[in-house]
Amino acid sequence: MADRWLIGQNVPWNAYWTAEDSYEVRNCRWASGMLAMWSPHKPGEGRPIFATPHMVRQRRSVAEYRCTVCGERTDWTDRWWFRLGSTDVPGWALVTTESPVHRACADLATKVCPHLRALGEGPVRFDHPDAVLRAIVGGAATDRDFGVQIAARNVIGHLKFAWRRTPASMQKGT
Repeated sequence: MADRWLIGQNVPWNAYWTAEDSYEVRNCRWASGMLAMWSPHKPGEGRPIFATPHMVRQRRSVAEYRCTVCGERTDWTDRWWFRLGSTDVPGWALVTTESPVHRACADLATKVCPHLRALGEGPVRFDHPDAVLRAIVGGAATDRDFGVQIAARNVIGHLKFAWRRTPASMQKGT
């Protein structure tokens, strides 16, 4: 069964795998050396969990503009996304944990991902963000869900791209 899962073909590079199901708090170079949630790097081992990105790979994909499908860096001339984000973060028009993808990877993802097909729209150009935000995790839910004791420490979960004004790709008519 495992040989049917191919990273970059039918499983995104940043997908979380069941073999990576343990957590610690460590300093993370992708979060400017700050404390962050960490789990082992074992892509391809176990089963992929499609709706859950691996936290370290997610931070790396945002920090380095890596394609979430293949894991390679995107060039500014080939950055696309699927308009997935939140508009309810005070002070920001839009934030997203989604990194850009190459156009060819976006086309592949649209074919193999039921969630992206259900969106009913294809990828659009990825506008340069105004900032990269650090999502702080903590509290009883984090301690319970990850099995770590964060206490009062500031610990990074995911990184997020943020725009002060609605990106052009989100404007009506684009």
